[in-house]
Amino acid sequence: ESNTEDDVRVVFYRDHASWCPYCHKVWLSLEEKRIPYRVEKINMRCYGEKPPSFTRMQPSGAIPVAEIDGVVYNQSNDIIFALEQIFTDKKSLSPKNEEDRSR
Repeated sequence: ESNTEDDVRVVFYRDHASWCPYCHKVWLSLEEKRIPYRVEKINMRCYGEKPPSFTRMQPSGAIPVAEIDGVVYNQSNDIIFALEQIFTDKKSLSPKNEEDRSR
């Protein structure tokens, strides 16, 4: 499957050093669901300042952040939930029944 920039509806802001576990779980969800996305790498605090454009979008400076169809989501669980709700044509990562959810 080949994607063009026009196919990208998600901009994923993650850590530059790839240490953040919250970024990892969002990244894994994007990959598993095969959702086209673009990555913008942002410094963790210990590596320096964040760009003003990022802190305007996310005043706390926390990562990960995803912009999906122009809407900003700033917590990993909220991002994953939004991916499930918005991209219903892609593979679901949610358990299908109550028994599976309780595991």
